[in-house]
Amino acid sequence: MTLRRFEHILQSLAFTDKEPPTYLDKFWEIRQMVKMWNDNMKEVYIPSWVSCLDESMSIWLNKWTCPGWVWCPRKPHPFGNEWHTISDGLSNIMFTVEIVEGKDRPIELRNKISEKNKYGATVGLLLRLTEVLYNTGKVVILDSGFCVLQGLIELRKVGVFASAVIKKRKY
Repeated sequence: MTLRRFEHILQSLAFTDKEPPTYLDKFWEIRQMVKMWNDNMKEVYIPSWVSCLDESMSIWLNKWTCPGWVWCPRKPHPFGNEWHTISDGLSNIMFTVEIVEGKDRPIELRNKISEKNKYGATVGLLLRLTEVLYNTGKVVILDSGFCVLQGLIELRKVGVFASAVIKKRKY
């Protein structure tokens, strides 16, 4: 394929059919796609009895061309976009994703506090990503970064069991 043809194809690709918002939102072009993907997975996929909630990196080396760019030195590929994800522990199928926007989240959206965030950002994240597991008695495995007592209590209240893997730190 020639470069010219490739560039013409790129000009035709779009991830949304919505108009840009009146405020600066670096993620507006993918918000609809991510929401539709999550909604579709909620409708058509039934996770097994055990799931794993963690972070994943989407590699991107140039921080000047990547909205939401983060450097996470503990990851094998430390540069790019960070996503909070939950995957089926038996099939390895990812069924809910949420991008970490950080300082690139528009001010107009930062102030929208959901009911799930009333106990803090981590608890809100746990409740949003595990929503498909509510009232199923299924188990979600968390790493130590998500092990917040209030989060474990709130998950249990909505019928989700949680197990957190905590590594002993060397001091």
